[in-house]
Amino acid sequence: MKNFSTDVLIVGAGPTGLFLSNLLASHHIKNILIEKNSSTVKEPRAVSIDDESLRVIQSLGLINQFINKISLNCGSYYISPNGRIFATINPSSKLYGFPKRNSFDQPDLEDLLLKNLLVKYKVNVFFDTKFLNFYQKKDMVCSKVISKKNKFQINSKFIVGCDGANSILRKLLDIKLLGSSYKEKWLILDLFNSSNKFRHTQVFCDVRRPCITLPGPRGIRRYEFKLHKSENEKECLNLIFIKKLLTQKGENDYSSIRRKCVYTFNALIANCWFKKKILLAGDAAHQTPPFAGQGMNSGVRDALNLSWKLAFAINSNNPKILNSYEKERKHHIAQMIKISLLMGRVLNPKNKFLGTLTRLFFYLISYYKPAKDYIFQMRFKPKPSFSEGFLWKTNNKYENELIGQLFPQPIVDDFKGNQFLLDEILGNNFFIIIYSNLPQNFISNKLIKKFKTKNINILGITPECINPVQTTFKIVRDVSKTLSNYQYNRQLNKAFFIRPDKYIATITGADNYNSIYDLMDEFKIKLD
Repeated sequence: MKNFSTDVLIVGAGPTGLFLSNLLASHHIKNILIEKNSSTVKEPRAVSIDDESLRVIQSLGLINQFINKISLNCGSYYISPNGRIFATINPSSKLYGFPKRNSFDQPDLEDLLLKNLLVKYKVNVFFDTKFLNFYQKKDMVCSKVISKKNKFQINSKFIVGCDGANSILRKLLDIKLLGSSYKEKWLILDLFNSSNKFRHTQVFCDVRRPCITLPGPRGIRRYEFKLHKSENEKECLNLIFIKKLLTQKGENDYSSIRRKCVYTFNALIANCWFKKKILLAGDAAHQTPPFAGQGMNSGVRDALNLSWKLAFAINSNNPKILNSYEKERKHHIAQMIKISLLMGRVLNPKNKFLGTLTRLFFYLISYYKPAKDYIFQMRFKPKPSFSEGFLWKTNNKYENELIGQLFPQPIVDDFKGNQFLLDEILGNNFFIIIYSNLPQNFISNKLIKKFKTKNINILGITPECINPVQTTFKIVRDVSKTLSNYQYNRQLNKAFFIRPDKYIATITGADNYNSIYDLMDEFKIKLD
């Protein structure tokens, strides 16, 4: 039996596993990726990708290769049974550097991530390979896997189960899923060349047959129709039935049907995400209803949160930090499930009366601008944030409002006038960002060197009205005025301790850095 050794074994080469493998490799962590299927997907499952996921792709250096393959800035139009638009979601904000709602073709993304693993990082990826079982030694987990030709063993310091809703790792660990499974069935139809050229999502909120149709790049389009209880699943996949539904929505080319299937959805969260050096991520840890388009994006958040913590745990031989993974992600995914179910109720009212009430509600709030903007700008989406984990709260309520949130990504420029997105200089390490008119006055060269010994870099950001200067560390200007809003304006002359995943770990006065020292002590990060 052949043996392999690595730092992390990843089970499952869907989006979560592919992102995690790339992110670990970017942190110089050896990993092996196995997948029971013979290749990555050739048909789309997920179709929506948000600004946070695009930011992760940017962090891998792949955004320029991917951005031209997606449809950016897609809105969502909610349509009544008589064909009138009663609500619109079309956010204009680019708080994290990219539009909030975008559509993509999943095979494009998976092909890009896989190629990056194989060509840039030389990661071992084994397809047609099933995970069988594992046993534990003191310092490693020994996994038995089988391919079409051979059985072999992979020894690793950690395993991450990214193996989907039917995760074998979750079952082997006897971890339960808590929540609800829904019996209602939906017919999914993916078309190669749709005659519907509307570039936004259309949500037909008709109790007789709820339907949602989502645009994609290169003329592809998805339709999702709710099936009645009396309708037979096999008959619903018949071309005659499909033609009838598509014709009702204006489609006239039925030769381009790419995929057809019937699915039900779940709202489930695993009761434990980390057990015996094995972690769960993506659908193995949680399953989100499709109505908010956040299933895959939630898995990307898992991969981002987990990757740098695994790197830290392995490099420092200090796994304590991994306990923060579930603490930070579980509450957010619960919020995302809740908002997804709520959006599902708008699409799929229980009866005509509730549908009428829903439309009346949206009609009334359209006259109140703050409420209208809350919907239109998609502010109802749960913020990427957490209140416990790898962070350090202070005694300042305004600082605590921001600690645990994802730091924005403004457009910035340097003293030479070069303009770029912030993350282009942040990279994937810890950073201290000093937000001030004069960042150079708030840290000494001695302290800069001290932080750099622990790979903690320093960056200054000035408000839009102040030009940056050349000094011993990089200073840039917030060209897009992203930090000029009310929350961040209160933090002038403060230092933000930014984690590798771009979340704010703590905020401190730019003249003492006490909160940063406290956080380091808590997690046993020592400065020389």
